[in-house]
Amino acid sequence: MIDQAREPRRLALFVAAVFAAESAFYSVVPPLVPRLVHDAHLTTTEVGFLVAAYPAGVLLAAIPSIALVGRRGVRFATIAGLAVLVAATLGFGWGGNALLLDGARFVQGVGGAIAWAGALAWLTSTTPAARKGTVIGGAVGAALIGMVIGPAIGAAASEVGRGPVFSAMAVILVLLAVAGPRSAPASARGLGSVRALVQLLRSRRAAIGNGLLLVIGIVGGTLWSLMPLLVAQRRGGAGVIAAILAVSYLLAAALNIGLGRASDRFGRLGPTLTGLVMAAVLLPFIPSIQPLLLLAVVSVGAQSVVAALWTPTAAMVSDGAEAGASGQAVGVAALNAAWAAGGAAGPVLAAWLAQADGFNLPFILAGGLCAASAAVLLFTYGRREVPRAAVGTGTSGRV
Repeated sequence: MIDQAREPRRLALFVAAVFAAESAFYSVVPPLVPRLVHDAHLTTTEVGFLVAAYPAGVLLAAIPSIALVGRRGVRFATIAGLAVLVAATLGFGWGGNALLLDGARFVQGVGGAIAWAGALAWLTSTTPAARKGTVIGGAVGAALIGMVIGPAIGAAASEVGRGPVFSAMAVILVLLAVAGPRSAPASARGLGSVRALVQLLRSRRAAIGNGLLLVIGIVGGTLWSLMPLLVAQRRGGAGVIAAILAVSYLLAAALNIGLGRASDRFGRLGPTLTGLVMAAVLLPFIPSIQPLLLLAVVSVGAQSVVAALWTPTAAMVSDGAEAGASGQAVGVAALNAAWAAGGAAGPVLAAWLAQADGFNLPFILAGGLCAASAAVLLFTYGRREVPRAAVGTGTSGRV
């Protein structure tokens, strides 16, 4: 009985650790951008491709991860995703040219998508529906702590070399996989995933959540690809970039935990609308700010509110997903695909526009996209919802 009582907490800690580790891998690149531009002679557009490689891998693996969870179960998918991350991390650490670096980041995205699908479906499929927002908020908060750690790792790798730093990170991933819980929900094996996908596609609010995650990916990719270059133009180095991201994601982690609880109590609409409006106001001004300190402060504000949108929008998708591991894996895959599509397209488009016409236009478009999304959300989301999974099942599930 004691072990059974402790199992949910152990699972929550394990999933939080998976998310933190995966997010740390994702967020190491911005502080490395100035060094890679110098060493590999990357253009602004090529920086965009490097930033886009990881979410492109997530996009490719989002749908296959559904089948993997359905056929082999959430635990197998989680461990398999971590194994792919280990191999790709070693490749990124020791790769010597732009092609290898882009390829390693792409494969890291594949591993990250599989690990996310397995771990979050594992967690949400065993959690009561009334605590869904709280659980997602805690998981996303852990991921954002990883986003704080990642830039510091990237800054360290910029100084001492990528090989040793990323080899150490690979070892940590192996230890995490070994420490994972042994018990997990059984695989569905059958048409459960197909049925769950049909239900998700029929959910209007899940569609809204996925659309907003697409916007989050585009806007976040714009910030990730261009903010480091703006900082470098103002003579800021890798440490400044890492500090901006660290403070942003520390603030966003606290916001996500609070917003998860608020969205359970008051609904998804208010927190999401507030974040979109704040981002729409801040983003257009970023390129025109000349003092480095002021640029850092405004960038922190914009980055944190964009990252804080993850919890309420992911909860929208989870609300529309079928209860159980397969249904929640479908929800996770859908929201991962939506974010990754934006995250892959946003950096490339923003970097291309910046190289062709300066930095103002990409940030103005990003702010306008947030404003338009807020307007659409206000008129389409409707009254406060009662999560489907809460009706008659008592369980539910999800970045």
